[in-house]
Order: sequence, then C-alpha cells, then structure tokens
Amino acid sequence: MHHMRTHCLILTLGLAVLPGAAAAKSPTPAERWRSDVEHAAALACVQARTLFAGTLPALEGDCAVSAFTRREIVAGIAEYAFRLSTGPGEHDLVGIHRVVQETALYEPAPTGPPVLMTHGDVWGFDAAFLANVDSPVAPDDRALPVFLAQNGVDVWGIDLGWTFVPASTTDFSFFAGWGMERDARDVGLALALVRDVRTRTGEGHGRIHLLGWSRGGHIGYAYLNAETQVPPGRRNAAGFIPVDIFLKTDVEALRQSACVRAAAGQALIDGGTYQSTIGVLVVTLGQLAKAAPDDPSPIFPGLTNRQAALLLGAATFALFPPDQQIVPVYHFTAGTFDEFGVPTGLLYTDEALWFDFLTGASPFQPEQEVVDGDTVLCDETDVAFDDHLGEISVPVLYVGAGGGFGEFGVYTTTLLGSTDVQIHLVDLEPDPARLFDFGHGDLFTAVNAESQSWQAILSWLQTH
Repeated sequence: MHHMRTHCLILTLGLAVLPGAAAAKSPTPAERWRSDVEHAAALACVQARTLFAGTLPALEGDCAVSAFTRREIVAGIAEYAFRLSTGPGEHDLVGIHRVVQETALYEPAPTGPPVLMTHGDVWGFDAAFLANVDSPVAPDDRALPVFLAQNGVDVWGIDLGWTFVPASTTDFSFFAGWGMERDARDVGLALALVRDVRTRTGEGHGRIHLLGWSRGGHIGYAYLNAETQVPPGRRNAAGFIPVDIFLKTDVEALRQSACVRAAAGQALIDGGTYQSTIGVLVVTLGQLAKAAPDDPSPIFPGLTNRQAALLLGAATFALFPPDQQIVPVYHFTAGTFDEFGVPTGLLYTDEALWFDFLTGASPFQPEQEVVDGDTVLCDETDVAFDDHLGEISVPVLYVGAGGGFGEFGVYTTTLLGSTDVQIHLVDLEPDPARLFDFGHGDLFTAVNAESQSWQAILSWLQTH
C-alpha cells in the first residue's frame, strides 16, 4: 500500500509538467482589477449599511459592479471607470472613476496621496473635471485629474446617480426625497470602496482625501458632518478640499436670498415637480453656440446663440432675479463686454472649450438637492446635515474664485472644529472689478488654471 501511494503521488506530480496538462490560468491585469473592485465593493457595501445608520439614508443595493471601461488620456495616464449599484431601482447607481499613472495596461504605478473628487450641479465627473480631454480645442493634459496623476496623486471620482438619468425621461417621481443626504451617503460608499481597493492592491489602508466642487462641496460638508458620529477608527476621510462653495454665511443679504430660493424650490416640489431641468438649458445653449453661433438666440432674444452661451458663463448672475442672487456678480467664466453689456468673449477659458463644456451637461437633477443647499444656507429650518460642523476635525483647504463664491466661502470653514485650515483664493481683481475676476469654472477650465489653482491643490495633497 505504501508503494501504491508513492506511485500515485509521482504520477500526480508528473501530470503537472506534461504538455497539455490542466493548469490554473493566471488572471490578466484587467481581470485582477475587476476582481479587486468587486471584492472591495462587497466590503464597502457592508460598511455603508452599518456605518451611517441613523445619520444618512439607508443603502438598499447589493453594490454590484458593471460597465467597466478604460481609456488612455495621455501617455502613461489612464482613466478606469465602472458603475456601482446602490439600490433596486433603475436609477440607483453611481459611477466611479480612477485617473492614475500606469506602468503597463491595467497596472497602476505606485501612487502618493489619494483623493476622491465630487462634482457639483449639472456636470458629472468627466464633464466637470475632464472637459479638456473630451474637447478637440484644448490639450488633453490640461485637466486637474491628469495634472494630479502626473504628479503621483491617485485620483478617484464619482458620478452622482442623477447624472445617468436620460433626457427621454418623463416620470420623475423617483426623484422625490432625493436630496443632499442621499448623495452624501453615496460619497461615503465611494470613499470606502476606494480605501478597500487600495488596500487590496497593496497601496495601504490610509484614509482618502475628499474634494468637492460647488454642490459637491455641500455634499462633502454633509458627509463629514455625518462621519463625526462614527468612531474615529472607522472614518474614511483624511482631509477636505471644498472648492468655491459655502454652506453657511454671515452676510444677511445672501442668507435672505437663499431663503427666497429655498421657498421657490419647495413650492415646485410641493406642486409635483421633482426635477431641475437647468441641464437641458445648458446643453441647448452649448449646442446652438456650436452649430449656429451667429443665428438669433431662441432663448435670449436680442442676442446671438454665441452671445447667449457667453452670457451664461460671463454673467451667470443675470439668470437669477435680484432677490435670489447667490453672491455679487457670480459667474462661471470671466468675460469681456461691449458698451451695452453684451458679452464679447472670455478672459481665461477658451471660448470653444466653454461651448464644449456646456454640451457635456446632464439634463436633470433632483430639485430636493438644490432646495437642501438653500435651506441650510437660509438657516431658518432645522436640517440634520449641519448639526455637527463644529466636530469636523480633518484638515481643510478652501479654494475660492474671486468671481465665484470666493471669499464668501471662508466663513463656513470658521465653523468647523479643524485646527488645520488653509485658504487659497484666486483673487485677481479688486472687489469693484469682481465681474472680471476668475470665475467658478475658470478654476478648472482656464488656460492658466494650473498656476492659479491646481498647484495649490497638489501642494496641499502632497503635504497632507
């Protein structure tokens, strides 16, 4: 019997080296990436179900992953993307992106600090942060995620679920109650997933920095507010970069304007209108400016299509009634004007890029999310997502644009418990010339954005 076992063992070992013998196939780098994401998603899903119980809306999905893609942006820099389910409904999902250096196909290079970027209203991750890549008029490397990745940062991003709602949608009842806290929950899920992926791929289990631009800054504050109620050992945010936004104000006129906007938005919701359609307007203006720039605008009588699109960027404040202004002469992209106040061009962002940027807008967004932002700023109705601002203790870098929210965004940072707060204002003009100062979107699309804002973000990430 001893000899029988010996012969069987020798025969078994021998089969492993015979030509054609069955052997385990090593997974490809793409398969390993997908496997890492799937395992991390399952773990992040469990964390999200338990981490914020009672502070953020419950996660109902199984966090299944799908729609994996990869594209090379510039030599050595690739973008990976996939979708993640967050519930049983058709629209219960988010998109996750990673922009990273590669040593080979699906082989990320060792990275430095990680950051998750959250977009604001209207534009998803690619449209907001990689607009230059998708436009033929600008260099592909003139985009903040690419700049950061080229300097060793592990850049991640999220597409909030409403960015996937198609333009053909007519029933928006699913948007009822879809507000800031829901998106904050999804940002928390994304942070947990990023952390788990990096752990699986040997990049460490360190916390992840969070960058939120515009409405994304609102959502970031709401997320950090909830995370203060989680034991420190289970928190996922390392630091916070709110970009050109405020959650609170000490300027009474701005507070009152927010109250008016909140009431108007709530009236829409009460009347059964759950969707904001600003994205439809934005896309239309961009398409018309590109297709027929000199034709009369059907949206802004007296202007051409080109002038109408420039107006949206250079004089965004003109779209708001006097009692609903966000901040004085708020604008997306600083421009030039003729003696009649008609826009004639842009100062810092390529005009053609601006038109391409407009066409990348998502058509719909939950009205509740917009109302939530105005409600917390109005500060007359109690909301849960600002109850613990004073307990937020992560390092903070506020980046503001002189023609956007600018210095008005500093006040919110003074309400936090953070002891490490830095301010970077791109303030190129004196206050009376605010109309010509760096705009809300110039921070990302301007020809000189790298020197004006990106380098400050990179330096902060590298030292935190």
